[in-house]
Amino acid sequence: MGRLPRAKVDGVRTPQPGAPAEDPDIPEGTACLIPTPRASTHRLVAEIPVGLGPEGAVIDAARRRLYVTCSRSHELTVVDLDSLEPLGTIAVGREPTDVALDQGRRRMFVCDLLGSTITVIDLQTGEPVQTVDVPGYPSSVVFDPTQGLVYCGCAGGSAVAVIDSDTLELLETIPAGFGAGGIIYDDDRQRVYCANFLADTVTVIDAEQRRPLATLEVGRAPCAMTINPATASAYLVNSASDTVTRIDLDSGEVVQEIRVGRGPVGVGVSADGRRIYAGNRAEGTISVVGAHDHQEWSRIPVGEAPAGFAVDPVTGYVFVSNAGSNTVSVIEDLLTGPVAAAEPVPHPLVGQPLPQFALPDLRTESLRHSLEWSERKFILHFFASW
Repeated sequence: MGRLPRAKVDGVRTPQPGAPAEDPDIPEGTACLIPTPRASTHRLVAEIPVGLGPEGAVIDAARRRLYVTCSRSHELTVVDLDSLEPLGTIAVGREPTDVALDQGRRRMFVCDLLGSTITVIDLQTGEPVQTVDVPGYPSSVVFDPTQGLVYCGCAGGSAVAVIDSDTLELLETIPAGFGAGGIIYDDDRQRVYCANFLADTVTVIDAEQRRPLATLEVGRAPCAMTINPATASAYLVNSASDTVTRIDLDSGEVVQEIRVGRGPVGVGVSADGRRIYAGNRAEGTISVVGAHDHQEWSRIPVGEAPAGFAVDPVTGYVFVSNAGSNTVSVIEDLLTGPVAAAEPVPHPLVGQPLPQFALPDLRTESLRHSLEWSERKFILHFFASW
């Protein structure tokens, strides 16, 4: 593996986007309402340099490794989870976009979007061992540990490819919608969900019989998906609707649309299952959504064009790949509930007698004193225009 630069460890609490300074310098008489400062919602732990165009990310907690697909440098970047330093790179196919782990067989599967292949990597050696041809433009991959199968959403074929993790053979393709991409596997109910980017739908697949069961209508341009076992829900980001779709896994139905930031393309779940993260590519932020009230709690600034998510079950750190800045942001989420809107604090002069002043009357050009202005109610227009 090649060597990469060291991570930049920050360790500084970052303020809420747009939040006022802690001690604002307020000129006399200029503001009647002063917003109170908000508490920090997160801590930026590190910014880790990786390859070009990082997209997907997965964590191997047992080996304490993070793997990041770097689409424009056609490689995986390997990061040490304890030191938060990049260890090196693994060459894969053309434009890798997503990655999944098979811990039992010590294998890793990488989608090569432009190569129309899946690169299989030995976790012990870190070396590619085989490539598997799949339908065009594979963009998302997931592993089914119950049956030992790998599912891959293939946009060009509008299908889900099924690969045997033992033999590394393509077993079959299952019809999905136009632009098949983001994919998840629900082990408890033996279901596969595939987001169809160009059809604005999700295809539900029976994993035992490997056949489509239903098609769900969702938001515009659906991308990545994730599962939160704590709420028995699947979450899907809709990049052109600026929303997150929540699917009830028991009923298999869409139950909610949650408004988030602009252009969400990535989604993740906190280690404790209490928060959902949406990576807003168009504004460089993460929307934090409560998993039980399903309200947006806060937005956290990260790098440019955030994409994939991975959460370390040991530390709880959230790893966000930033495709535009070629970094991975490491975030400690400090939220335990919604961030309350800033309560305005009245200026000391509010409710006090109006101070003496004089202003020219623009109609007559004569100087008018405060009493005259207040009696004629001109003062209301003055403050309104201010």
